[in-house]
Amino acid sequence: MASQALPGFLKDDGLRLLLFGGKGGVGKTTCATAAALQMAKRRPADSFLLVSTDPAHSLADCLDGVVLPNNLIFREIDPQQSLMSFKARHEEHLRTIALRGTFLDQADVSQLVELSVPGLDEMMALLEIEVWVKEAQYACIIVDTAPAGHTLRLLGLPAMMRKWIAALDAMLAKYRYMTELYQGAYRPDAADAYLTQTLTDLKRLWALLRSSKRCLFVPVLLAEALSVHVTGLMVGELERLGLPLQEFLVNRLQPAQADCPVCSDGLARQVCALSELTLLFPKYRFWGLPLLGSEICGAEQLQALWQGAQPLPGNPSDVLKVGAPVPTQSGAKQQALVNRPALLPAPSIHLLLFAGKGGVGKTTLACATALRLAQERAGQEVLLFSIDPAHSLGVCLEREVGSQETRVAPGLSVIELDAQAEYSRLKKDYAQELTGMFGRSKPEAGMELAFDREVMERILDVAPAGLDEMLALTRIVDLMDRQKYDLFVLDTAPTGHLLRFLEMPELIENWLKTFFGLFLKYRDIFWLPKISQMMIELSKKMKAFRRLLMDARQAALMAVAIPTEMAFAETQRLLAACERLGIAAPILFLNLLTPASSCPTCAALSRDQQALRERYRQAYRARRVTEVFRQTEPRGVDRLDALGSALYGSSGLIQATAL
Repeated sequence: MASQALPGFLKDDGLRLLLFGGKGGVGKTTCATAAALQMAKRRPADSFLLVSTDPAHSLADCLDGVVLPNNLIFREIDPQQSLMSFKARHEEHLRTIALRGTFLDQADVSQLVELSVPGLDEMMALLEIEVWVKEAQYACIIVDTAPAGHTLRLLGLPAMMRKWIAALDAMLAKYRYMTELYQGAYRPDAADAYLTQTLTDLKRLWALLRSSKRCLFVPVLLAEALSVHVTGLMVGELERLGLPLQEFLVNRLQPAQADCPVCSDGLARQVCALSELTLLFPKYRFWGLPLLGSEICGAEQLQALWQGAQPLPGNPSDVLKVGAPVPTQSGAKQQALVNRPALLPAPSIHLLLFAGKGGVGKTTLACATALRLAQERAGQEVLLFSIDPAHSLGVCLEREVGSQETRVAPGLSVIELDAQAEYSRLKKDYAQELTGMFGRSKPEAGMELAFDREVMERILDVAPAGLDEMLALTRIVDLMDRQKYDLFVLDTAPTGHLLRFLEMPELIENWLKTFFGLFLKYRDIFWLPKISQMMIELSKKMKAFRRLLMDARQAALMAVAIPTEMAFAETQRLLAACERLGIAAPILFLNLLTPASSCPTCAALSRDQQALRERYRQAYRARRVTEVFRQTEPRGVDRLDALGSALYGSSGLIQATAL
């Protein structure tokens, strides 16, 4: 029976910004789209904007075939287009500030401005939203955010941008002082006005983000341990930032089943997860959305999503009563876990990357593969690591792991890279060497030297948002260089940020080439030998990593997908990018398939997936498509070990080749 109740955010006419966030694959895009359609239908006199900040956009896929109402438009932010617009508006101001406040000449400044900047996807998304908020064209902007780790980076950008403005202002301080000294007065001009206006806009955006009357962040999650873990990390940071939270959406809740082993296991895990949620977040309200027998697509299904929404009871065991129970037949048996097991990577393979859309099971399959290969390659060492800001390797393995290498099984160690810690270490080294450099400077430099020092101390505050990930990557490159491990298995961030990661070696080389050139040019006035040597070593390591990544004999990308239209579209984009970048991707794991069953829910899901299973097989006949079925949650080393045994055949090796 459809519920008449609706979450409060759908009825609040005062909202100006509504953000949906969570772990990849939990249904953020669907919920954001359904919310935008509901709000536009309810308030036909107002205009609404639905926007995606995820580099791997899914809005267009979700809205395929949907005719939007006249008062709703959608946009998928293109970082490159946004960068071009940003440069067109502000490049002259940035050039002026850099020329006035640094020892760089016109050619140097032009070179820096033209550099490709990793992390611009988050920065440009924030700037675009700020412009739309300021223009006030829309009654409310509904935001489909990137997966949790990168959404937190997005929301942390206002603080970073305040440092950025302070650094630019420090560059102008010397010019203002010298103008007053030699001309008797300083009159603010367009560069000063740019900084003032930018700071005003930033304060306005930050005030909006923290206003409980005008902004809400809605966490979306599944009633599963990994999803709850990532949601906990995300909500803790949102609370620290002071962003308003009121309601959570718990998506795809299973109906009660009597006899199906897959559903029974899911129900048990569902109750455990909801119990943890109520303990972690007792002050928030939870809404449940039911698991449907088919993928939500089309205007009618999107509009109907909220008809099944129900406030969840305080007692988690009562969740079993949410939705209409479906009768089952007894004696249902679970199908084999894996169909057409993959071939093991050849001994020459030293780097495996597990990649795909958020929520497709990359972490689980990466863990299971690392365990299997640690057994197969007896006497060798395997390192499993993650670059996703929202780590979940430890939760999946049920082991305490962190930023230091941790042994979890014979031949297998795990590390969850702390990118921010690597960045902080660089800043510390830079500050120490800078202090030494200015300590050796001549005292007659006087007031000018004081200004120069402040500018140079703040220079890392204008570093790109992705610099921390670059530095984290160097930690792995260093381990490769030392040959401490024979095989590296990478659990990647979701597709959009993975593609940025794959492009990083080239970006890093360009950055290093530019900055080292500046160090050499100005070595008489600005020479940091330790940092310069670090940059030389980093350049060598990045080139070696890039060669490894593009060597099909030594590296392979293992694509992971699920049987949904949006995952199929994103898998196409991922594998096309691999071909463009020259990265071998010989295997596709089609994960989370529903086994054939007498259970009505499983039977409906299985039927709905058949057409997509065939499309995957036809589209990727040149690759091995290994089908992995839903099963008892593979958490913990023992269960992951069993999954690893099923994933790969007992014999036969696959040598990666570029496809």
